[in-house]
Amino acid sequence: MSDDMTGGYVTQDWWLVRHAPVNAGTIYGHLDLDADFSDTNRLDTLAQLLPKDGVVITSDLTRCRETARRILRQQMRAGYPIQERTALREQSFGLWEGKTYQEVAAADAERYRDFFENPATCKPEEGESFQDLLSRVQREVDTIQRSEETRNFVLVTHAGVIRAIVGLALSMMPEKTLSLAVDPLSLTHLTSFQRDGNTHWRVNFVNDLNRTQYP
Repeated sequence: MSDDMTGGYVTQDWWLVRHAPVNAGTIYGHLDLDADFSDTNRLDTLAQLLPKDGVVITSDLTRCRETARRILRQQMRAGYPIQERTALREQSFGLWEGKTYQEVAAADAERYRDFFENPATCKPEEGESFQDLLSRVQREVDTIQRSEETRNFVLVTHAGVIRAIVGLALSMMPEKTLSLAVDPLSLTHLTSFQRDGNTHWRVNFVNDLNRTQYP
């Protein structure tokens, strides 16, 4: 970590990458599915944009872990240790996982309708609401901040988790947070400033797919 010379804050940069695309055609949430890694140009660009001295943390699902490994390989850091965190998984959609939206609408019509009318609080059977995800992600972000002394975190994770981190940083209402677009292999960059037990955030950019260098 580093101290901001202008204010005595401990600053950390958070580089959030959504995993490579999954061509499932179904609701997949916690399902451990393979991803499509054919966009080697994008993986190479991410390798150039991301810091080479950061702690790399992923969800424990294959699509995130393998995305991180390919980026590290492009950075000539194959074999660099990756921390896997179950708490960085996507929102769980419970019994809906593995089904199409049409199948869910037919089998669980009332809950399905509620899900789109109240997307932040509705909970699929045996699954999580987005509000549940926000709480889980907040705890994990706090844990990461306390446990690692580094300037850069590279998190390779899921769209819902990235929305949650940005929404928490901006104190957004959960319903508004769900409006954020987070595309496969997009890059989001935040900076946290900590002092006296308090954390403040700056959102530098979200869902970037076009940047070729930074800053």
